[in-house]
Amino acid sequence: MARSALVTGGGRGLGRLVSVGLLADGWAVTVTGRDAGSLAAVEGAVAVAGDTTDPAHVTAALADAVPDLLVLNAGSLTTGGVLWETDPAAWWRDVEVNLRGPALWLHAALPQMVGRGSGRVLVVGSGLGQEPVSGASAYSVSKTAVERLVEGVALELAGTGVTALTASPGLVRTDMTEGFPPGYLALHPETATATRRDPALFVDLVLRFGRGELDDLHGRFVHVTTDVGAARRTTAPAGTLRLVPYE
Repeated sequence: MARSALVTGGGRGLGRLVSVGLLADGWAVTVTGRDAGSLAAVEGAVAVAGDTTDPAHVTAALADAVPDLLVLNAGSLTTGGVLWETDPAAWWRDVEVNLRGPALWLHAALPQMVGRGSGRVLVVGSGLGQEPVSGASAYSVSKTAVERLVEGVALELAGTGVTALTASPGLVRTDMTEGFPPGYLALHPETATATRRDPALFVDLVLRFGRGELDDLHGRFVHVTTDVGAARRTTAPAGTLRLVPYE
């Protein structure tokens, strides 16, 4: 029987690349996201359209079975600039997508994973959650929070056979990174021309994690640099919040 995976935000950007990589590796893949058209374009995957912050959508996507591998990739960076110049509703929407979304998926999927004694969850993190940053407070706050969420859940999963970690791809070329909010770019103009990393490195990391090769990193933050073998691994135990320089 083929291993099964579900990728949120799987129809575009990094999520699409991860989904295609999993399919090529022989996984049965379900992709979710709000754009039904982009999901349908992921040939070979099962598409379930919906909003990652909607509990009903999460429940429906997991109705048949909880997958062996859950990749929580859906993210939002739509508000940029100094805090007092951003729209509070848009600011909060970014936080909801980046934090409420993963929390809902974990809440819905982990009972079955724990019950069967197996499963892996990879949450896509960001270096912007590892250090103070101007102009992207909603994104930064939510990515810091989701890392702590995974650390806490990892402690709760001890001895269950279920593994969870947070992984950052670095600055790769996606719809999100090619469309940074103007307010953020005004404060960080160098970002527009910064070198993008090869997203294939992150896809390889996901595949390795899905195969069980990275289970020793349970509860930790992994940041892909130049190759997966040299991926930066934090040395602090799960449950310890670390703010380290972002490369």
